[in-house]
Amino acid sequence: MPKSSTRAPSPYPVDEWAIVENTFQPEHTRRSETIFALGNGYFGTRGTFEEGLHGATSPGLEGTYINGFYESETIRYPEVAYGFPDKSQTMLNVINGKVIRLFVSDEEFNLLTGTILEYRRTLNLRAGRLDRNVTWRSPAGREVNINTTRLVSFDQPHLMAISMTVTPFNFSDKIRLIAALDGDVTNVTTANDPRSGSNLQGRVVLIQDRFAEGTGGALVSRNKHNGFGLACAMETRFYGPRQTEVSCATDEFSASVTYSFGSGEDQWGPGKEISVQIEKFVSYVTSLDTPDADILARAREIVTAAKASRFPAIETAQRHYVAAFWERADVQIKGDPALQQGIRFNMFHLLQSVGKDGRTNISAKGLTGEGYEGHYFWDTETYVLPFFLFNSPDISRKLLEYRYGILDRARARAREMSHPRGALFPWRTINGDECSTYYPAGTAQYHIDADIALAIKRYVEATGDRQFLIDYGAEMLFETARLWASLGSFIPHKGNQFCINAVTGPDEYTAVVNNNCYTNLMAQTNLRYAVEVAGWLRTEQPQAYEKLIAAIDLNVDELAFWTRAADAMYLPRDEERGIYLQDDAFLDRAPWDFANTPPENYPLLTHYHPLVIYRHQVCKQADLVLALLLLSQRFTRDEKRRNYDFYEPLTTHDSSLSMCIFSII
Repeated sequence: MPKSSTRAPSPYPVDEWAIVENTFQPEHTRRSETIFALGNGYFGTRGTFEEGLHGATSPGLEGTYINGFYESETIRYPEVAYGFPDKSQTMLNVINGKVIRLFVSDEEFNLLTGTILEYRRTLNLRAGRLDRNVTWRSPAGREVNINTTRLVSFDQPHLMAISMTVTPFNFSDKIRLIAALDGDVTNVTTANDPRSGSNLQGRVVLIQDRFAEGTGGALVSRNKHNGFGLACAMETRFYGPRQTEVSCATDEFSASVTYSFGSGEDQWGPGKEISVQIEKFVSYVTSLDTPDADILARAREIVTAAKASRFPAIETAQRHYVAAFWERADVQIKGDPALQQGIRFNMFHLLQSVGKDGRTNISAKGLTGEGYEGHYFWDTETYVLPFFLFNSPDISRKLLEYRYGILDRARARAREMSHPRGALFPWRTINGDECSTYYPAGTAQYHIDADIALAIKRYVEATGDRQFLIDYGAEMLFETARLWASLGSFIPHKGNQFCINAVTGPDEYTAVVNNNCYTNLMAQTNLRYAVEVAGWLRTEQPQAYEKLIAAIDLNVDELAFWTRAADAMYLPRDEERGIYLQDDAFLDRAPWDFANTPPENYPLLTHYHPLVIYRHQVCKQADLVLALLLLSQRFTRDEKRRNYDFYEPLTTHDSSLSMCIFSII
């Protein structure tokens, strides 16, 4: 079993405030596109080149994604059962607004042709932008320098801005710059690996309208099945010679503006530097946040205003926003520049990826790619929200407001799962409906309710924002507590302790078990905090309390039951080893044969049927060990050591949610 590995040297020089790429490596195109992705929480775009990469043997993934903007299709099961989700949800790859193509004479700029004389690409973490500087010699020997800066505005969530400067060196031929919107887009289809794509087939973003006029243009699309609308608009500003021709064009999938001019001094006047610049402003507006009839007008309004303010002003606003974030959030590490760089890179990507409007959340891959179909998971409350608690608590609040926004759907799901009261939040979702088609590793992970409850508790403790409890938090706490009361039972065989059966904990290699210890511990915390908040509300905010209990028909008998269930919660232990058992039957399973599992068979889930894994002692990720962290005060140091020493050798860390937790413990 692979326990550790020696990492290959990074191809990127170490800069504490930047990720720098000094050589063009086409074989690592997709990796680099992910590293150099930009976003602002509303939308994100992969770090592909403005001109594209035509003819690559290792093609990249052109992708732009809007948080919460998805397509639904009917799920077709070979064998269906009651309560299975009926609609998929997939975050869509939408219109590509980055396109700026460059032609020198009749030769198109492409890093895969000609000769790259200079190359440098930089993700500037301090300024919140992506810079690239390339000197390129065409196959015919023409030399040109291209300097680009791109940003996705934090200040203006719908806006992306690009500046490109072109300087020709040794020729006086005609140059063309084409700024375009490209609607010829599809999603990645990877039916055999949900971690990297979806089952969407063919084109689902359908272009309904297009226009190009003056210095701008727009595309309007509508999703094939759910009908959501999207308007993508652009405006351009050009700085160049006196004799520049401007033309516009549209076709089935695109809208473009072309600037054509000569590169000779006679075009500019004596003594002038032969250099041109184009500024491109792109906006994305959807019918999820703007009335459908107004999306095009709103998109055009945004880019018109951006053009009027000009690129330097937008860049300055971006720098100020990011500087304020670093003032609150920066973690300084002395003596290890690579670690310092890595910490800041991850913090910046969190800022870029997380929804900030109370309507959206954070996808499993942020806004950098299509893995897990852009779904929201418990990762938000357990791994992401705590990061923002002390540097951007307003973001943490918005993430919790998203959960409140889907509370009614969680109530409906609970009824579907035969719980007469309470709310069951979805395991995988975008719009609030459960869309995990494999229930043993999806719906069975009831701990999502307690994860949300703990996040509420932490948010209130960190911020003192009691108004949040009144407006949102208490209701979620009461409904999740009701769910545990409905799910669990006092079992005589267990000494009338409160047991929670047929659930899956965080470890997806151990599914549908009785008394997952993590789940029971977290449920106990959920129940006790709900009772505590009810007492506070009743005493300190009696009017709000009476209003809420009337609205959800809560009675005092329920509160008493929550206390009784929490006090009697069953926690499986092995007294001889002095450890908590991950579940009742964990020690009854045969140990996995790690010694004879070839390295290429990891991760196990892609090489073995789930039942083969489920019947063995093997963990995909932190489970009981995660409880040691989240509920740290419940365990002594010796208990933590014994449990760590027992579970670590059994854990493959096939999930990225694992090593970080084990490292902390």
